[in-house]
Amino acid sequence: MRVLLLLICVALSACATRWVNPRNPTADLQADMASCDKEAERVARLDQLIGPAGSGCYSSRDCTATAETQNLRITTHAVQVRKQCMAVRGWRQD
Repeated sequence: MRVLLLLICVALSACATRWVNPRNPTADLQADMASCDKEAERVARLDQLIGPAGSGCYSSRDCTATAETQNLRITTHAVQVRKQCMAVRGWRQD
């Protein structure tokens, strides 16, 4: 379920801007984006497996806050990975 939410966030972030590739104007945006989405999903799954270091989960309230913080961290990291992946392929947001 978390991965599905992450993928929705990543997909929506792609809709917010226009991608251009000045280095290679004939590059295939959809193929590169699909590849970078897979990389972001892979990183998110690894982040979920690793979990927070020293969770500090001593009460149910702490656990809820920790889970929400972890989900936010995972999503943020996945979006960063996706942007870096696109940049490596020559894309930038316009």
